[in-house]
Amino acid sequence: MELFENARLVWLKSHLGTYLCAADDAEAVSHGYRRNSRGTVWTVELAGDEYVRLQGHRGLYLGADDPAAALDAATPSCRVVQGLPSTPNDSAFLWTPRQEEAERGAGCLTLSGPLGRLLRASFGETPRDNAVSLDFEVGPEESMWVVEAVPAEQAAQPPPCLAQSCDARLEASAASSDTASSAFVSLYSAKESKTKLEEPPSIEEPLHMPARRTIFHNTAREDGGVDDFDDGTWRYFTFDEQSLAALHRRLQEETKHKDFVICRRSCGAAPTLFPVVLDLPPGNNEMEFVLVLVPSRAANDLQWPKACELVSLEAHLGFVL
Repeated sequence: MELFENARLVWLKSHLGTYLCAADDAEAVSHGYRRNSRGTVWTVELAGDEYVRLQGHRGLYLGADDPAAALDAATPSCRVVQGLPSTPNDSAFLWTPRQEEAERGAGCLTLSGPLGRLLRASFGETPRDNAVSLDFEVGPEESMWVVEAVPAEQAAQPPPCLAQSCDARLEASAASSDTASSAFVSLYSAKESKTKLEEPPSIEEPLHMPARRTIFHNTAREDGGVDDFDDGTWRYFTFDEQSLAALHRRLQEETKHKDFVICRRSCGAAPTLFPVVLDLPPGNNEMEFVLVLVPSRAANDLQWPKACELVSLEAHLGFVL
């Protein structure tokens, strides 16, 4: 409980190295390797001395997909989704944190739901089958979560729905027909637009100082195919330089590969690999790179840009950040 009392906004990292994530446009809950997403930030709401609620960025709460199944001891497992409690004491949305620091290290805990079921993340046969569920028979390793507090600079503007607690919204629901999720979507869109219009350019750092960014990387297969993020083969590191040569050296250190071509993927339904020939663009947006080993069939099939096209290469690739 102490971990949650000291942090209002948190990331929850599973035993698989993935982060609990709330979907943007559905009630689904998933887990993936990309932490830098608004869906991976959860608001901790204390509910008494023993329980917490976990609220996603859309104002919905982490809870059991089927409360009846969660309360049925004969049901071994049930999925976890986003939703709204029907009452302040709705057990489907109440979590009991149990700290495991002595056994597993600082920041580790388990989260138990109805009937003591434990929250866990698991990989499926395909990324679409990856699940977050409530289970009875879960080993100690599988039920561990690491609580990572969101830094203050990233938590400066909490979601608008934090103005009212779950209990307050439930008490006011009889007098208002607006749902928490619809109100949040409208308010978030307005604040996001206003922020983009009013945010002044940063002048804290000299223009020649590259910003620190997150670099995601993977190695292409022989045929040029690249795994999806949820397949678990992507890796990342932080990088504070813009030089392509410096990036090449860092990727050699990270991957232990000697000869490769650094590529980006174009936009579209059938992404194509293009070699990177320019230094990284300014800014701190995260970037994805694919390494094509030399020699390989994929390296022979690369589409190298012409010299006259180098200036417009960034626009050509689309640079999906």
